[in-house]
Amino acid sequence: MAGKIAFIYNWVPTAERRGVFSECTTNRTIAAVEEALSLGGYETLSINLRSRKQLEQCFRRWRPDFAFVIAEGFLDSPATLYDGTGAALVRKTLAEMGIPSSHSPAEAMELCRHKELTYAVLSRTGVSIPWYRSLPTPMIARAFAAENDKYPLFLKPAGGGNSVGIDSGSVVASPVALVRRMEELYDLLGPIGLVAEEYLPGLEYTVGVIGNGKPVVLPPVAFAENLVRSTEVKKAESRNEMTIEIIPPEDPLYLRLRDLAVKTYKSLGCADVVRVDIKEDASGQLRVIDVNGTPSLGRAGSLARMTAAVNMDYVGFINLLLYYGLQRSGLGGDLTGPVAAADEKLSILRQQGHVA
Repeated sequence: MAGKIAFIYNWVPTAERRGVFSECTTNRTIAAVEEALSLGGYETLSINLRSRKQLEQCFRRWRPDFAFVIAEGFLDSPATLYDGTGAALVRKTLAEMGIPSSHSPAEAMELCRHKELTYAVLSRTGVSIPWYRSLPTPMIARAFAAENDKYPLFLKPAGGGNSVGIDSGSVVASPVALVRRMEELYDLLGPIGLVAEEYLPGLEYTVGVIGNGKPVVLPPVAFAENLVRSTEVKKAESRNEMTIEIIPPEDPLYLRLRDLAVKTYKSLGCADVVRVDIKEDASGQLRVIDVNGTPSLGRAGSLARMTAAVNMDYVGFINLLLYYGLQRSGLGGDLTGPVAAADEKLSILRQQGHVA
């Protein structure tokens, strides 16, 4: 049974955690996960991931049985943090070293972290998504801007997550605004791929799905204030400065969100934990707008709020995620202690059929 866990993340000083480094985690989340793994009885090595060479050096001295990974890429190659390649690349690197890892496999991370791929797969499998166009190069993007007549649009980077390159300026209502926003994103992130999609004016929800085999759908979060969820808005939410609502399982809306999240999870081949972001269109229809394979594990994050809604404590939540990864990798793991307590909190949802 696994006992040595490498906890792998990206961290930069708080003053630098913006722009291309917005994906990096906080001191508070690092400390919370470290404490949870320790209370779970694991020997843990924490690694602020900079490079493959760093991993090789660490593992020569201390070889883990398993890696619990929230890193989005390699700090010595900042583009991997936001261009969509990083989460998959980290997992491929660990696999080459013979170290199994947490969260979805590299193939699913490739899909989740490239929004045009996410949409392409979901469209083929009948999951409701917005009308969109993939704009892989500046040349194609500028040609689209010259001919497009659908407004308003929402323009976002094709890769990455954590609202990098997303703010109130992402909603564009004219050709001039579209071109201006494209140039702003190229100035910020370089000649990256973009996705232009219909702007959905309704409320936004986020749905957590955890586990494997028959994963459980957690009570979703609804964002009552209809704002573009930029990094700053998300920080305000974590400080309880914004209104959010938990959708209970007995609410008919929960069932609609559950079914959409389950179909998304299965379509993309996800594992362990994902967070599915869903928004209403003008007629109230639900559309998937993003799938996050490495959602925030912060105590004030959406997933922690969802687990708190079923009275699951944070230590149990983190150790349950680790348990799922260990089981999937054939490394055992005991359904005892904080893991058993956390799993018990999901039993009511299982009994009610809220599983994939």
